[in-house]
Amino acid sequence: MAESAQEAMENYVLHTDTGAEVRFRGRVFSESSYIDEDQGTLTRLKLYVTDDNRQVYSVVSGPGDAKWRRVYVLRVEDDLCHINNGVQDITLRTDMLLTAVFGLCGIDPTATDELRVSLEETLKAANI
Repeated sequence: MAESAQEAMENYVLHTDTGAEVRFRGRVFSESSYIDEDQGTLTRLKLYVTDDNRQVYSVVSGPGDAKWRRVYVLRVEDDLCHINNGVQDITLRTDMLLTAVFGLCGIDPTATDELRVSLEETLKAANI
């Protein structure tokens, strides 16, 4: 099974609006898109899993031909999340990252202990 997963890996070069190139070997894990009809914006999201157990998030959004490109590389190590956008690195405790995500999504972090535990376990499992 491990051999077939490695065989499915491809080399990727993703470009960001900061001028950075994010290079990695991996595979597409999931992808989705949605339209914000109020703003007239299409957003495409792709999640990649790399051959060295990192997660790469690609976000392309914008109206019509105008596009904004962002890429985030996430590596979980113990209770820390290391995030790189092709230019800068930031390291956060996993619980702080989840608190920030919940806040940005308008989710009450005190009312979602089950969701928080599930997300922490998923992050750790994806990086094994």
